Amino acid sequence: METLACPSVFPMNSCSIKANSRQMSAPLIPVASHLPVHKFGVPRGRNCIRPRLSIKRISCSNDMHFNATEHHQQKDDYINSTVIEAVEVKSGSDGFFIKMRDGQHIRCVQNNPDGGRLPEYAPQPVIVLKMEDGSNLLLPIIVLELPAAMLMETIRNVHLARPTVYQVLQDLIAVMGYRVKLVRITKRVQEAYYAQLILCKDLVDEAQEVILDLRPSDAINVAARCQAPIQVNRDLAYGDGVRMINDPIKVHMHTSSSGVQRAPPRASVVTELDRPQTDQASSLEAEEFVLVRSMFMAAAEERYTDAARIRDELKDLRAKGNN
Repeated sequence: METLACPSVFPMNSCSIKANSRQMSAPLIPVASHLPVHKFGVPRGRNCIRPRLSIKRISCSNDMHFNATEHHQQKDDYINSTVIEAVEVKSGSDGFFIKMRDGQHIRCVQNNPDGGRLPEYAPQPVIVLKMEDGSNLLLPIIVLELPAAMLMETIRNVHLARPTVYQVLQDLIAVMGYRVKLVRITKRVQEAYYAQLILCKDLVDEAQEVILDLRPSDAINVAARCQAPIQVNRDLAYGDGVRMINDPIKVHMHTSSSGVQRAPPRASVVTELDRPQTDQASSLEAEEFVLVRSMFMAAAEERYTDAARIRDELKDLRAKGNN
């Protein structure tokens, strides 16, 4: 059998396998962007890969018990995790911080003492997975702005006027008769994380699994919508994970007349922690950073009028900078 995806869930020599595997014909999907690079998966360059598909039909036989044992051993290599409501990460001279949706900032250190010093970089959108094995390790995966915003909308049950691409994908999976079994964060190759979306279909006399290689941001969004388990490779979690070194601290909170603390208004997209440091960028670059971030946030929240207005302001600012 030709294996086109990452390591198979069921070993080939465990039971009778009838399969037809082929590589899907699909347009190139970018897995990187213009962002700087570091081990938490910050994209680099414009590299592209094609999604890969592996279809397997596992027939019931006398060897099925052996197959289940092998599968159990594979499961032991992964840790169950949950998505926490984090929106950004920032690394600087004052440490590594994870910003939560409610305005809290969590200071963290590397779990692996041999990992070296974390590089400094401006705030980046992030998806953070918390390990559920008792270690409370966090795995930050830096992603693009839109998938991070869509994940928060799913977690918060925000109703959108139009379906997102992840909702459409969820509907397509159901129409084809499959269900999302689980999502796995499998490995890191250089600075890019890899994930598997594992689909399952129960047939009359056999089980069929489809394994798709996806970007972690896409796979986690689908898992959140379908309420499927998310697992992380154990070595990856303990090698790349971070630990909290203090309780979350709320910052930039406003107090209403009733004495109840409230988060800043939605229009306030950038806080002091978000702003580029003076030694990192000029005042013009800092203003451009604020506008770009505000434009993406407006688009993610479907405030298209605001996004268009900010886009025009950004064009004017860049034109002024070129003069």
